[in-house]
Amino acid sequence: MAQSLVYGIDVGTTKIVALAGRVDTRRGWVEVLSMGEAPSNGLKRGVVVDRGAAGESVAAAIEACGVLGGPVSVGIAGSHISSFNTEVTVLNRSRNLTISNRFLKKLEQEARQLDLHEDEQVVHVVPRGYVLDGSEGVKNPVGLAARKITMRAHVVSGAVSSIQNLLHVVEDCGVRVSRVVLEPLASAEACLLDSDRESGVVLVDVGGGTTDIATFLKGALTHTAVIPIGGENFSADLAYGLKIPQHKSEKMKRRYGTVLSGAVDPVAAVKLDDRYYNASFMSQILEYRAREVFELVRESLEKAHVHNLLPGGAILTGGGSLLDGMTDLAEDILGMRARTATPRRVRGEIKPVQKPQYATSVGLLYFSARHGEPGPKVKGAGATSFGSIVEAVRSWFRGG
Repeated sequence: MAQSLVYGIDVGTTKIVALAGRVDTRRGWVEVLSMGEAPSNGLKRGVVVDRGAAGESVAAAIEACGVLGGPVSVGIAGSHISSFNTEVTVLNRSRNLTISNRFLKKLEQEARQLDLHEDEQVVHVVPRGYVLDGSEGVKNPVGLAARKITMRAHVVSGAVSSIQNLLHVVEDCGVRVSRVVLEPLASAEACLLDSDRESGVVLVDVGGGTTDIATFLKGALTHTAVIPIGGENFSADLAYGLKIPQHKSEKMKRRYGTVLSGAVDPVAAVKLDDRYYNASFMSQILEYRAREVFELVRESLEKAHVHNLLPGGAILTGGGSLLDGMTDLAEDILGMRARTATPRRVRGEIKPVQKPQYATSVGLLYFSARHGEPGPKVKGAGATSFGSIVEAVRSWFRGG
């Protein structure tokens, strides 16, 4: 059996993660073979604001991964991202009326021609379903016959300048980008089962600079959004409220943070560097910001008319989901059950990726395997040593 080597770089606001691995799409697992991580500089809320600083951070992550070149999938987020649902109809003029993959690509191209602002570029066209000669509910029309085919799709677009800046930062490091992937779609690849998508869920990925949303109903993507608030805002609020540097507030948040202020003793204190701080006040600061995030999530769902169509509830991921009490607060504000998710079906010796903060990174590997341009094949996976596979990864990126 052969699996393709695939590669992803999550260019986040607080960290850069580069991964190389292989994915068995039939069995549904990913093996991470090599990983590099570096603190992120030069980005704000998912958008590049300093090309040089961002490039240095990406280069550090790539070097730590051992990745020196080659086609990669890169995650994208930021407030410049927008999305909408649409449908396009094309007549099938083939002699036998059979629908081919080539015809589906034609439908996708039609969707990409829809009117956008001149400074916008389509990032994804995600089919939601097809109508064949008036018959609804078709998910995969390839091989079926029809004269009139309508594709219902979810279209994601972003600012041309922001997309170009992201590509430049990665390609400055000698790496060729094969595609950009909306971060919540990547996280969904890693964290959601097909049963989750069928039941109707909202994935809420609380990252460092943004909170990303993706909703699924009856297996189809129905809504995406990016909220320009993330874990950095929680830390900045603590730094301001407690009058401490942000790197110390980050430690406080990770060590003692909770968004359930009502459960904290009003006179309790926490210690950092021989100083004591009121734990209740700290939790009130964090809860205020967390409430704002979930209220904006609810507002986005209501605006898209999907809030009452998600019996599967909310699935939280991303580093911000690790704050104590986030699922409880999400249930209270969103009015639906909530749980935290980590990347599923991950193999290999690199254990850190099996945490919520690496959902996007792992999802980029899944996305690469499912949606095109794979790397070289690794044959005889069961008999191939881990070391030789890692060397194959590295030689591929070196162009060897």
